[in-house]
Parts: sequence; structure tokens; C-alpha cells
Amino acid sequence: MVSTLTPSADMPPLPHWQLLSFDTAAHAFVFGVLAVLGTFSARRQQRWPWLHRHAFGAVFGFSVALGALVEILQMRMALGRHGEWSDLLSDALGVAAGTLLIWATRHRWQ
Repeated sequence: MVSTLTPSADMPPLPHWQLLSFDTAAHAFVFGVLAVLGTFSARRQQRWPWLHRHAFGAVFGFSVALGALVEILQMRMALGRHGEWSDLLSDALGVAAGTLLIWATRHRWQ
């Protein structure tokens, strides 16, 4: 998550993939992991009953909102980075995949 607002001059060059861009896959993977870990943690905690009951939806919404915030900050900050709505779409697809994965395996860890 730290690399989302790292100045572009400090970023390593991206490899060129033919089928799917590395950037798209990286966004989807990172936000998928965020959704899995966030939902797992929200379901296991007992302090906030509402969050425990609504973990899947709450983490999905929070994760997509975080992706939108990152893209907006990249557009507004002078770091040489460019916010792209296609990155937000990749984030949302990763969150959806992570949410589906954790939902499908919920009987193993609950």
C-alpha cells in the first residue's frame, strides 16, 4: 500500500506483459489480499458486533473507497503519478475476487 503514493521517479520499471498488464494484475492482487485479510479480521473480531455481522459488505465498500481515494490522491498530488479510473476498476475487481474467495471458504475458518 505504501507504493501507491510513491513518487514515480522512485518506482521500478514495469515488465511488459502481452495478455494482461502488470499494473492491472498488481492492483487486483493487492486489493484482493486486502479484502481477504480485512474480511477475515472483521469476522473474527468481537468488539464491534455490527462489523462482525456485516463484514463482507463493509470491507468490500471500504476497500473500493480506499482504491478511489488512492487514485484521487495520485491525481491531485505532485508526485509524477497519474490516477487512472482503470486502476480503480482493477482494484474493485480484485476486491470482488477476494471477497468471493473468502465467502466461498468461510466454512473452513469460521
